[in-house]
Amino acid sequence: MTDFSLDELVKIHKDEKTSRDLVELPDDFYRSIAKYISQLNFELKQSDTLRQELLQEELRNVVLMVQEIHLTRVFKALNKITQDHLPAPLIERERYAFSEIRQSLEKLQADLVYPAITGKVEVPAPLDLTNVLLVMLTDISEKIIGADMRNYGPFAKGEIVSLPAQNAEIMTRHGVARKIVVKH
Repeated sequence: MTDFSLDELVKIHKDEKTSRDLVELPDDFYRSIAKYISQLNFELKQSDTLRQELLQEELRNVVLMVQEIHLTRVFKALNKITQDHLPAPLIERERYAFSEIRQSLEKLQADLVYPAITGKVEVPAPLDLTNVLLVMLTDISEKIIGADMRNYGPFAKGEIVSLPAQNAEIMTRHGVARKIVVKH
């Protein structure tokens, strides 16, 4: 894109926003925008107060249009990707990024949707939770949530309780309970 102008950006913005399909962009579109914004910033530093205000407004509008163009292209491309193909008029960097997104979405669908609709859901192996018998050495007035996600307690001093191994370990380490060893 040589001799880039604000009018050209406005046209691309309007075309992208009103077209159902992606608008063909020059490969150097974003580079040209960067140069244009750089020129605006340089001129902004050299200008008087009134010109600075006008340039700041132009800069703000350029940035907004570029962001809208980009987001519109992303939504259009994602829509095409969900229909199982990449849209044709992508610049090289967009094609690469959307190809990666498509692969991620396909993997997500394979991991979540296909097992659900075919009824082939993997049931995870149950956690190896074994309970341990304890004798409480102190009163504990609050309930606790065990490693098995069940509620336990409150506990009274001298009470014999059965807790998941992880919780029993914590109780014995802090001296509030003592493990009961059962011999066979």
